[in-house]
Amino acid sequence: MRLLVRTASGIALLAVLGVALEMGSGYLAALVVLVAALGLLEYRRLWRGAGLLPNLLVLAPLSAFWVLRYAYPTVPAAGLGLSAGALAGLALTLLSRPESRPVARWAVAFGGAVWIGYLAGFLPLLYRSAHSRGVEMVLLAVGVSVLGDTGAYLVGSRLGRHPFFPRISPSKTWEGAAAGFLLPALAVTALLPLALPGLSWSVAALVAATCSLAAIAGDLAESQLKRELGVKDSGRLIPGHGGILDRVDSLLFVAPVMYSLLVAAGALR
Repeated sequence: MRLLVRTASGIALLAVLGVALEMGSGYLAALVVLVAALGLLEYRRLWRGAGLLPNLLVLAPLSAFWVLRYAYPTVPAAGLGLSAGALAGLALTLLSRPESRPVARWAVAFGGAVWIGYLAGFLPLLYRSAHSRGVEMVLLAVGVSVLGDTGAYLVGSRLGRHPFFPRISPSKTWEGAAAGFLLPALAVTALLPLALPGLSWSVAALVAATCSLAAIAGDLAESQLKRELGVKDSGRLIPGHGGILDRVDSLLFVAPVMYSLLVAAGALR
């Protein structure tokens, strides 16, 4: 039953993404903003449960700025946002009493804005940079996350015997991790040269393998946060999956890695 619910939820999410891609870049940007906002709410709620509430004046505007930076390609958005978040955010700590832990709250807010806001912005950036191939590139990035998660879950739950990072996530196994790496790596190696004609198979294989590793790292990073804060899921919004962060943790790592490698290879501008 859990697998059925998980599958139905996954299909519904992919359908929403498909509609946004069909309607154009503005709708994709709106969807990414919505997902990032929900993820930030979960992130803030997780830390509030641990007794440390992130500074909303740093978390919200800095995240929004980074998510939407792709719309203004001539503005040095990353550096400007970094400077504003560091200088203005730290200056705001002077208005609070030391016992309220203002610097710690700034640090958690700044980290969350980078993790969820900055990294999420690479998905619309990937779409925009690929021009006529934007839909294919977004689907490939999402596919790495979906195929990796599905392969790891199916193989790990049935054949998994050897623990993989048990101090972070006791349920993960090496067998599941291997499936979560190989399935998307093989798929993207085969499909990426078709999406970007002229890209060599060797470069495609390198991008695919690195993105698969990035997906695993993203999943483990979120698991580390949940382990640190003593929770099982980031939320309950998505049946069978948990919260938004539980669903997009891998994608938040995959999108910037795929974009950066393809830009370095000269396949994107």
